[in-house]
Amino acid sequence: MLFFANPAALWALLGLLVPLAIHLWNRRPGRVVPVGALRWLTAGANRRMRRLHLTQWPLLLLRLLLLGILATVLLGPRWQRPARPGRPQVLVSPEVLGTPAWPLLRPTVDSLRRRGAELRLFAPGFQHWSDSAAGRPQPVADAAAGADWFWPRAAAAADSFPAQPLYLFTSAGLAHFAGSRPALPARLRWQLVPPDSAARSWLQAAARPAPDSLWLTIGRGDAAGIRFRRQRLAWPAQAQPLRVPGLPALQLQPRGPGFVVQAAGGAAVPVTLPLRIGIGYDATRRADLRYVQAALRAAAPLLPAGLRLQVQPTAAAGTLAADSLDWLLWLSDAPLPAQLRQQLPRGLRVLHDAAGPGQPVAGSFAFADRPDATAQLLRRSAAAPAGTAAQWTDAAGQPVLTLQRHGRGAEYYLHTRFHPQWSSLPDDGQLPELLLALLNPVAPDRAETRSLAPQQLTARLADGAAAVPPRRTARDLRPWLALAAGLLFGLERLLATRRSRSTTA
Repeated sequence: MLFFANPAALWALLGLLVPLAIHLWNRRPGRVVPVGALRWLTAGANRRMRRLHLTQWPLLLLRLLLLGILATVLLGPRWQRPARPGRPQVLVSPEVLGTPAWPLLRPTVDSLRRRGAELRLFAPGFQHWSDSAAGRPQPVADAAAGADWFWPRAAAAADSFPAQPLYLFTSAGLAHFAGSRPALPARLRWQLVPPDSAARSWLQAAARPAPDSLWLTIGRGDAAGIRFRRQRLAWPAQAQPLRVPGLPALQLQPRGPGFVVQAAGGAAVPVTLPLRIGIGYDATRRADLRYVQAALRAAAPLLPAGLRLQVQPTAAAGTLAADSLDWLLWLSDAPLPAQLRQQLPRGLRVLHDAAGPGQPVAGSFAFADRPDATAQLLRRSAAAPAGTAAQWTDAAGQPVLTLQRHGRGAEYYLHTRFHPQWSSLPDDGQLPELLLALLNPVAPDRAETRSLAPQQLTARLADGAAAVPPRRTARDLRPWLALAAGLLFGLERLLATRRSRSTTA
């Protein structure tokens, strides 16, 4: 395709009018011819001299062509053509080799190799490898490669193989697509391979709500998101394997005072019992009690084994079975009874609310485990007890929830109350989730098991193709035009010299 680097030089084409004007006004002197009488020749000769007409057509066209070429040189002509595509590159991520989808992809890869494509690993260095049994690399588990991000590696492949078609065969695991997405060229074709079905399902929790039953919470992640389902089983006999669709064989094993569910090659999941919570309150906390009970009822369905609740006034707190409690919410200004305090080193955890009338404040506070959530603080108690560590803090850095450990147990001090006059927790809808996170901390996060939808990848590649234009090469035509102008100038001088000699003769 022809284009001009300096289109403003089109004004130079007006120079074509110069030789045309010269030829129109250049009149040769007439020859003197002696005749007998000039009476009848004078009028006709004058009319012919006033008439403008072109002469020497070959010389005129030659000069017009010469000036046209010089004007074109000033325009800076370029001849542009797309770069010739290089050798195709087929890049396969190692975790794809261990999936059932790899035998289905082999015909496509073999077809590309017959067309001259090179086979490489989609790994640092992009090394060559052979598809033979001796040269094939070892498969990599997709879960173990969670930190292996594909976006920057795809950009590095596009830079390493410029102007070459790229064919990528990678896992669709969403853990590989974290980070910022770069712009990718249109010559890149990306084929996503779904993760192994067994790797997308896992045992999230195990619970024993009753002596004769076992509840298993099973998670599954795919392109649509993460979903959980609950499988109810009878309490198995010793050494009897558990059969759950979508999971490998599970084994129930005793460990310490309880049980764990162990999968072959997987982590042991402890079997939890119903969360046992006691509440002691006095007459000044009846409204607080209603808010706390409503929040616990809302959070109970999310507990693996459910919730068992005991509620007693502080005057009858001695009737609480403290040795069978996991938590005690103490909504009272009265000190904790001695029989309950004795259970702290044995694993009891106690949550105290603020004592006394408190001090009015205006601000907000954040939560250590949920940095995106905040609540309004309207009233708070005085200084925190000595020897406690802050868990929640307000906007001024003052503690709102503090912790003091006692052996296997602990005491938490909330420097406000579960009442709308003290904080926004009872009304803003966050209290069930906050109590659930505090009373029953979740297990450590699992590796990302979701997968990227093919439609998302197609849309992202389309955006990148628009942002990165294809590379083209351009050839400068000015040297050739300058050579042609020199040849035409020599030819014009030759014709002009001959014309001058003929006129003189």
